[in-house]
Amino acid sequence: MIYLVSVFIFILGTVLASFIGVIIYRVPNKMSIVKPDSFCPHCKQKIKWYDNIPILSFIILKGKCRYCHSPIGYFSFILEILGGVSFLLAFLQFRLSYDLIFVLLLVCLFLVIGGIDYQTHYIYDLTQVIYFILTLGYVSYLVFYLKMDYMPYLIGALVGFLFFFLIKVIGKLVMKQECLGMGDVILMTISGLLLGYQCLIIAILVGSLLGSIIEVTLISLKKKSRDSEIAFGPYLLIGTYFALLYGNLLIDFYIRLVI
Repeated sequence: MIYLVSVFIFILGTVLASFIGVIIYRVPNKMSIVKPDSFCPHCKQKIKWYDNIPILSFIILKGKCRYCHSPIGYFSFILEILGGVSFLLAFLQFRLSYDLIFVLLLVCLFLVIGGIDYQTHYIYDLTQVIYFILTLGYVSYLVFYLKMDYMPYLIGALVGFLFFFLIKVIGKLVMKQECLGMGDVILMTISGLLLGYQCLIIAILVGSLLGSIIEVTLISLKKKSRDSEIAFGPYLLIGTYFALLYGNLLIDFYIRLVI
């Protein structure tokens, strides 16, 4: 039974991620997310339903439009894989529970925020507000229903704000240009509230390491130049998601190892 549910959850994640890809493309371009139907950005030809199957269609068509054969890029393909894998990992960690519902909603929001930030280097205020509301609701559930201490979450929010705000200010003073947007500062303030200060450290380490590896690789492959602007938000969100799923497990393991 668990295998069937796992497959369903993975497919659901890819389908929702495919729709989120439409949001990521259309919202910055001030287009409706409902109409028109999906189309090729090159030849404007309407994409048939059988060419819009998450992951499979990309593989079958070899990443090209059926009509004009223009490459459609790997962004949507990677987004769909991330959606499916993220949903599956959440299910394996939380099974069928209230926590799972919250985490799946969070995954969808993270894909929207991270995808738009990666494409445009901009984080919309509305998505930050939604992130804060979801986080406040979840932390309230942990504190008032599960009777967990609220202080680690408040400290996490404070640490998240101060750490990234200082990076923003010092980076501008040293490099004479913006090296971190205020959107990233707010994002990690909310992440600190969600995770607590201990798991926040894990999120920062994972996000920073992942971002460094990917960006250095892209520069080495000449896909980016050293002067290219970096969208740090997506990496921080991946770090946040990792810490949400496995942060407490890693902390407990470290404590047992040291003691």
